[in-house]
Amino acid sequence: MTCLLIQSLIIEAFAIAAYNIYIPVADPFARKITENVVKDEYSHLNFGEVWLKENFEASKAELEQANKENLPIVWQMLNEVEDDAEILGMEKEALVEDFMISYGEALGNIGFSTREIMKMSAHGLAAV
Repeated sequence: MTCLLIQSLIIEAFAIAAYNIYIPVADPFARKITENVVKDEYSHLNFGEVWLKENFEASKAELEQANKENLPIVWQMLNEVEDDAEILGMEKEALVEDFMISYGEALGNIGFSTREIMKMSAHGLAAV
């Protein structure tokens, strides 16, 4: 379950955020490719959401724990790529915002309440 959360929700939401923030600053050739790639990332996110929603009650506690352990790693990654993102014209704050929107929507789609999503999102702040 932990691997599925990491791969299908955290990594896919991170990829979607990065691509969405990159598209406006990309050159026309890279933009066209990236727009197609981000569509594929949304389908990956959806695969995980479907399975996790169907198995939500049985996996909820493990998902909460996996989130608590792994969301701080996402913030560390964002801090580590901040300079590289800036070179490309991508703002760290925009990456964080887009990631949290995608990730929060995915958590809501599988069955977490808004209150639970906010609580889970706060775990990432431990790394800030």
